[in-house]
Amino acid sequence: MKKNFLCLLLAALLLFTACGTKAPEQPPAMYFYYPRETISYDGGTALLTVGSDLDPAGMKSEQLVSSYLAAPLPEGAEPVLPEGWQLQSAHTEADAVHLIFRGSPVSEARGSLLCVCLTQTLLQLPSVRSVSVTLPGSSEPVTLTANDILLSDTGMLPQEEQVVLYFPDAQRRYLVAQSISISEEESGDKPYFILSRLLEQPDSSCIPRGTKLLSVTVENGICTVDLSPEFLHQGFSDFASERMAVYSIVNSLTELPEISTVDLWVAGAPLEQLGYLDLSSGLARDTRLFSTALGEDRLDIELYPSAGDTGLLAPIPFVLRLDEEESTVDLLMDALIAYEGSNGLKNCIPTGTKLLSMRMEGSTCVLDFTGEFLAGCESISEEQLAVHSVVATVCQLPEVSYVEILVEGIEPSYRDPTLAQLRMPMDSWFVS
Repeated sequence: MKKNFLCLLLAALLLFTACGTKAPEQPPAMYFYYPRETISYDGGTALLTVGSDLDPAGMKSEQLVSSYLAAPLPEGAEPVLPEGWQLQSAHTEADAVHLIFRGSPVSEARGSLLCVCLTQTLLQLPSVRSVSVTLPGSSEPVTLTANDILLSDTGMLPQEEQVVLYFPDAQRRYLVAQSISISEEESGDKPYFILSRLLEQPDSSCIPRGTKLLSVTVENGICTVDLSPEFLHQGFSDFASERMAVYSIVNSLTELPEISTVDLWVAGAPLEQLGYLDLSSGLARDTRLFSTALGEDRLDIELYPSAGDTGLLAPIPFVLRLDEEESTVDLLMDALIAYEGSNGLKNCIPTGTKLLSMRMEGSTCVLDFTGEFLAGCESISEEQLAVHSVVATVCQLPEVSYVEILVEGIEPSYRDPTLAQLRMPMDSWFVS
């Protein structure tokens, strides 16, 4: 993806920018940004900002785009979209909004100003970190973050950059981005700065209190982080804390373009296992952990893969996008079957398994799978995990109390006959 050069040069226009209107006594919840009809260079502005009473908390990016483009054009502003343009698609992946427009190509300067207005408006949503816009006639999108748009002349000020740290939310289910200013002096060693900030906030990062940074090096895209023994000896309260601590480090460091993967070491030796997590391979960025705004069409649930070879299930938070044409159970099973494990988390459902049908009989959910559900299990323990995973995942839905599993329309013949009697999850199935 490219960053349009003119978007960065818009600083030449925007360094004159103040708010287009005087700030009200009670600032609006958010602002809409528009290109100015006339741009002057004697204290004028390139952008016109207009307050909106929309509440960004919990709003989906698609909703904001629709409201923004449909809003009445304020006096003194040009339309955001050139004449004849239409929004072809809008969707969000992790913390990035992707917009595609159709229409007649426009000048590079006009397209750049459009991208800046859209980006400035959408970045007010807490869950959005970047905006990617594909313009008509362009084969590659323009992708912008807050750091790519200069809104004031900072040439005479001490130079600062922004780095993004990821901290677990209050429930330790997802990671939430937090932008931190970094001085010109500190920017010479950003990995050290990032790790130091995470270690300074153990209650927020889930990293055990007292953990120190022994060293950090970056070579060929691999960042090796050596932590003091307190990282292990102080212990973690549960699986969620272990996972959040690891990925608070990994996802924060991989914000830097020079870092692709992270290796964790403790006291000079590679850390290959942390509780139920397998850390023996390089840890890559995991965008599935990013917090996503919830709405009526999204459900915050868990998937239940296995935790290594323990025979236990691990709860993995997952935001399920609902669809009026498919049942929640069907969508949930599609997500479980498609789950790709990592770091010792393994999908329990045998490869090739498909859901043939689903029906509700009162509060009992009857699921009929293809033959791969049984044929793909090579042992009793694999059969147990497959059944446990399905039952635990589906029974979290409020409308489901019990689960019955069929294979090719008939009751399966398990190696362990007691599996046929399982209808609801048991506490002993899960990691602590």
